[in-house]
Amino acid sequence: MIWTSSQSEEAVAAIDARTNKSSTYGQLRADVAQFAAALPRPDRKSLGLLLARNDYPSLVAYLGALQAENALILLDGSVNPALLSDFTGRYRPDWIFAASTGTQVNEHAEDIGIHPNLALLLSTSGSTGSPKLVRLTLANLMANAESIVQYLGITPSDLSITSLPMGYSYGLSVINSHLRAGAGLVLTDDSVLRREFWEAVDRYHCTSFAGVPYTYQMLLQTGLLNKWGTSLKVFTQAGGRLDDRYVRQMCETAEARNSRFYVMYGQTEATARMSYLPWEDIRRKAGSVGIAIPGGLLAADSETGELVYTGPNVMMGYAECRADLAKGDDLNGTLRTGDLAHQDGDGYFYITGRLKRFLKLFGKRFSLDEAERILSRRLGTDVACYGRDDLLMVAATGTATAEAITATACEAFALPRSAVKVKVISELPRTGNGKLNYHILEETGAEHSLAAACHGETCLPR
Repeated sequence: MIWTSSQSEEAVAAIDARTNKSSTYGQLRADVAQFAAALPRPDRKSLGLLLARNDYPSLVAYLGALQAENALILLDGSVNPALLSDFTGRYRPDWIFAASTGTQVNEHAEDIGIHPNLALLLSTSGSTGSPKLVRLTLANLMANAESIVQYLGITPSDLSITSLPMGYSYGLSVINSHLRAGAGLVLTDDSVLRREFWEAVDRYHCTSFAGVPYTYQMLLQTGLLNKWGTSLKVFTQAGGRLDDRYVRQMCETAEARNSRFYVMYGQTEATARMSYLPWEDIRRKAGSVGIAIPGGLLAADSETGELVYTGPNVMMGYAECRADLAKGDDLNGTLRTGDLAHQDGDGYFYITGRLKRFLKLFGKRFSLDEAERILSRRLGTDVACYGRDDLLMVAATGTATAEAITATACEAFALPRSAVKVKVISELPRTGNGKLNYHILEETGAEHSLAAACHGETCLPR
């Protein structure tokens, strides 16, 4: 199982912030065993679907499915109903669990083979993505959890709060690594921008906090970290690139409170983490994603520049329907990340863009990721770049006019005005994991529609 076998039965494993109820490791183990025993037991490996919340019943169901050696699709409880319908139609789970309804058994489940090593299926796209899933084994989960425990130095005395959804690989890795270390979890679905979240942090004296780039932008802009969370000793960031100015601010914040701030890099395809930037190197290696996690190996392809990771946490492959669950290991521990990177003389890696995030502008290859960084720095605001060959699309927030942004882009990249189109919007749309939602940007033509999209629950990390 994920958790350590050496932890005391009386040690606190989980605290439900809503009910203030604590559960020891002994109680958690008993509840997990009871859940596993109650699952339907056909004469074959079963497939479950968990609509997860950051609560105790979801934690028990997740661990219970693993203990029963079922394969489990783990989705965020707020998943779009149409997408959920697509998932159930494609994968036809034997049972579905949600805290509000309990376990619902499919009496007409089909006997379709599932690979004996398959343990967990995660979406790479958050609550609004496609039904394409990553196929993970229990060995993948355990290897990544052990690596994270090692480089973060997680101990049984640590207590983390669920600042990210359980259905998101980064949020799940926090749960797995703390259970692996015999540490505790505070379970809450409150947003990190709500007072109740920080009251729970202080009430239980949490020691670690995890966030995506947008989380830290909001915390630093609102000054929340100056008022709350004095017990926090470790801050971790993954889920995309955090702008250097925010990294510097977080360094200063962490140093002022005798804490550590870690920048990390990962993908769901590698269970969660592939690299980390050691806290002591964060200033001299600003902008780097650091070095490979313990047990892993990173290298930049000499011909393409693509970052390649090798390690025991690499997925078996993808699934797009129930029949794909019978597949074996397609990757043999090696993942081509799709990210472009270079390695400096000290062995530290820097992500420079995505293989697919390029345009051809007047015959030249143009990096959209680099364009975002340059324009964001010059404009002092959030920027998203996308488009098609010979047309750069820029969506930006802030007070600058579209004319001024166009002029800045044309000057920065030596482009004619006909090659740049700008939209000024109140807020950039984001997925449930806090990443920019380029799908909405590319499909929405009118500014008011973009603004409306940003008021939905997919725009802020939950």
